[in-house]
Amino acid sequence: MNKISLCTVTLVLSAFLSPFITSLSAQNYTYYTSDLVDSENQSRDSTLSYTKWRVTFLNSLGTNGNNSQKFTAQYSINLIGGIHGGLDGREFGLLYNLETMYVRGFQLAGLANISLGEMSGLNIAGLTNYTEGPMKGLQLSGLVNFSETSVEGLQLSAGFNMSAGVLSGMHIAGIANVSQDDLAGLNLAGGFNLTNEDIEGLNLAGIANISNDDIEGLTIAGIANIAAEDQAGLIMSSIANVSGDYMEGLVLTGGVNAAKEIEGLSLSGVATLSSDFTGLSISPLNIQKTITGLHVGFVNVAEEIDGASIGLVSWYGNGRKNVDIRYSDGGFLDMGFTTGTHRLYNQISAGFVPQESDVFKLGGSIGLVFDMRDRFPGITKDNWTVTHEVSLYQYMENKWNRQNTKQFTYRYLISSMLNNQFSIYAGPSLNVLKEGSVDDLAWYSMWSPSIKSANYHVWVGFNIGMRLFKQKAVERVSFPLERNF
Repeated sequence: MNKISLCTVTLVLSAFLSPFITSLSAQNYTYYTSDLVDSENQSRDSTLSYTKWRVTFLNSLGTNGNNSQKFTAQYSINLIGGIHGGLDGREFGLLYNLETMYVRGFQLAGLANISLGEMSGLNIAGLTNYTEGPMKGLQLSGLVNFSETSVEGLQLSAGFNMSAGVLSGMHIAGIANVSQDDLAGLNLAGGFNLTNEDIEGLNLAGIANISNDDIEGLTIAGIANIAAEDQAGLIMSSIANVSGDYMEGLVLTGGVNAAKEIEGLSLSGVATLSSDFTGLSISPLNIQKTITGLHVGFVNVAEEIDGASIGLVSWYGNGRKNVDIRYSDGGFLDMGFTTGTHRLYNQISAGFVPQESDVFKLGGSIGLVFDMRDRFPGITKDNWTVTHEVSLYQYMENKWNRQNTKQFTYRYLISSMLNNQFSIYAGPSLNVLKEGSVDDLAWYSMWSPSIKSANYHVWVGFNIGMRLFKQKAVERVSFPLERNF
């Protein structure tokens, strides 16, 4: 059917139906009373007359004549379209089937199945299934399934599943599942799952799951999951998870997780943004006002942290912000920018050999600091610490390439904080160097193995250094530790 023919049929259908729907809705469901007979004894409404068969050409031109709205039937055939009181069985219509009180059974229409009361059973329409009362059962349409109240059951539409009340059950739409009230159950849409209240259950959308209130359950969207209030459960999207208040659970996105408060595991490809965060956040950029837990990212920022961080730069209002100047074996002089917490710090550094200005190195380090009295019970002095530090370096000569020499280093450092702006430290290191484009970096070698055509050098070295700017003594740990750990 081409577009002109479809428009013509729609206009004709509207012309036939509009006066009937207007007049019938104005009756405020006069016939739709509470005098319903128990379905186990008699499924049809007792206020309607019953006929087993009815055949209608158009509207009231049929076997029930002008009294068609006072009848229900077990078998109903509408050669073009029919308007009847109810259905307790099966109905077929070339264009449309319209019941003023209820539908209970099976309906098949070329364009539309319409009930001004409840609709239950199986409804199949080329364009739309519409009900003003509750809908229960299975509905299939080419364009839209729409209910003025609640929907419960299985709905499939190439376009929309829409409800002015609660939309619950299993709903599959080519474009969107839309509810003015709650959206609950299994909801799959090529575009949107959209509700003015809560979304609960398994929700998958090609574009977005959007709720004006809470989202709870397994929620997956091609672009975004958005809630004005809370989100909880497993929440996944390719671009963003956004909540106006609170997100809880496992939150994953290729873009941004953003909420006033986030609790749980947050993984994002770009950023995790919140006022308060509790749990584990893994993201290139983590920005919070307060965090209780662990930050893992390239850049971590918060006003206050109660926990730890791993990254290149971890900038906290109550954390450390130091500059390290260090000399190590091999003649390298390193300068590092040290951030993070006073217990666990992150450091990025650059180093060079003063006599060979064309050779330099870049590296990153993670250090774990303990009060020396936790390691050596005989020590009584304050402001002495033991640090375990691991570092990874890349050596370059003129330019970077994949064949550059790499080095892994573990350091055991003893530090004395002379005041809150200055400390000195020294200690041994264990070094493993993988040979590359830069030669003669190991000043000696204790062991030189070859593994998979790569040559390595292992040696024990030394380090001395000083740390500048804001520093603070770490707290004593409350659990027992082995001496010289």
